[in-house]
Amino acid sequence: MNHTSNRLDSQTRIADTKSESQLSLLENAPLKNAGVGLVQRKTQSAALLRLLIDAHGSWVALPQILALGIAQYNARILELRRLGFVIENKTERVNGARHSWFRLVNSAQVARG
Repeated sequence: MNHTSNRLDSQTRIADTKSESQLSLLENAPLKNAGVGLVQRKTQSAALLRLLIDAHGSWVALPQILALGIAQYNARILELRRLGFVIENKTERVNGARHSWFRLVNSAQVARG
């Protein structure tokens, strides 16, 4: 019993001694839910979401996404989709080269079909 309470006291002391910056890091950890908080973060997913939002439903060409420095853009798109964002994509062949575009669809656009 004493051993357990000593361990709990030790953990409490460790938690009490966390610096303000450490607590700030914990408070600013990425959230699982989507929203304004994600857009304000400096993650690749947030940068991609900001680009799509700024396009106001227009198609965003893949080179614009790659210009953000996102190497695994498909993984970031998947993350955003899993958070509930509706992101459409299209591809076309232009002079034998494949071109890709993405756009964020808002709920009003989805409702209209």
